[in-house]
Amino acid sequence: MRFKFVHAADLHLDTPFRGVPADSGLTGTFQQATFRAFSRIVDVCLREHVAFLVLAGDLFDAKDRSVRARLVLRRELDRLHLAGIQTFIVHGNHDPLSGDTGALGLPDSVKVFGADWEEVEVRHEGRVLCRVQGVSYPEAELRENLSARFRRTAPDFTVGLLHANLGGVEGHANYAPCTVEDLSARGLDYWALGHVHTRAEYLLAGGAVAVYPGNPQGRHVNEPGERGCVLVEVEEGRTRRRFVPVDRVRWHRLEVGLTGLGSLDGLVAAVTELVDASCPDELEGHAVRLTLTGRGPLHRELSRPEALGQLETELREQLAQRHPPVLLESLRDASRPELELETVRLAGGFSGTLLAEAEALVAEPEALAALWAEDAELRALGQRLRRLGVEALERPRPEWVEQAGWQVVEQLHEEDVA
Repeated sequence: MRFKFVHAADLHLDTPFRGVPADSGLTGTFQQATFRAFSRIVDVCLREHVAFLVLAGDLFDAKDRSVRARLVLRRELDRLHLAGIQTFIVHGNHDPLSGDTGALGLPDSVKVFGADWEEVEVRHEGRVLCRVQGVSYPEAELRENLSARFRRTAPDFTVGLLHANLGGVEGHANYAPCTVEDLSARGLDYWALGHVHTRAEYLLAGGAVAVYPGNPQGRHVNEPGERGCVLVEVEEGRTRRRFVPVDRVRWHRLEVGLTGLGSLDGLVAAVTELVDASCPDELEGHAVRLTLTGRGPLHRELSRPEALGQLETELREQLAQRHPPVLLESLRDASRPELELETVRLAGGFSGTLLAEAEALVAEPEALAALWAEDAELRALGQRLRRLGVEALERPRPEWVEQAGWQVVEQLHEEDVA
């Protein structure tokens, strides 16, 4: 039997976006983005005439769901209900069952799995189309391997709906940890996973598959690129999977090389060209982190006090005027001096020794940490910043030492030439 379903996860409805200043003029666009992305998921379900939608946890961003997020969820699920499309939901660590006040009912076509494992038959014209199994988090922190509760009960195509960390993916709390071998042993056909925000597929024994669709809307610069859901077509017990982008604002990490650029207006033109090529017009907005790389005379120019900050302000104003608007999240300088540092190293002397010492600190984190801890002025500055809520100096950043070495050598070289 042939049928289709959509797999989405980690909606994080009404999430606060990191890196979007309140005075940017784009706050409203970003704040609506998670809602618009979910609406587009529903659009995919309706357009493709799917049998059902599965949502693999973290529908909400916080245990205390906002009223707006709950009303949007109800409205969109009503659209599916009216079209005769079922929805299956599990809750994860961000939206555990304990946070549900029961103040908002859901359509009869929606099945929310509880804290105990359960299986539901999906029927079409009196026949079993497939089976969906699931279990929700009762509380935010759950360290049990929930996959062990799942099991095949019949020969019908079976979906396992699970919010879990498969293989201990870094950057995500190790909740409901499991392995590929754990999932293979349960004998299910498709594992609809949530929790990890990066899209991934894992092939399992017997032709089964475990899929992370990723979150449908990036929320900060560490969630760049297309975001969306997965359209799954099932035929003869096998699946074909197609990723469908649904994000409305997109995050980017872009690099601009200084090599060959001799003027600030040339740099601005290069940034504009790169942004134009990287930010599609069909979205409602973009957010970009720009990093300057390479060597060139502009490195010295931008190393002057306040120069980088002034360039960042100018670029932020210009990019915000684009259509769709682009938010400059930050401008960072990873460029290197035009001076050939290898020549300085080989020449030795004070400059060569200075570079060698800086590189040694960068290569030895323990030595760098010791220097940081021993310097009384750095400690005092760090304490003052922490009282202001800033953690910038909580731990040393090797690139700071490296860049400081370059700048001193550059200055010494200029003085020698003069």
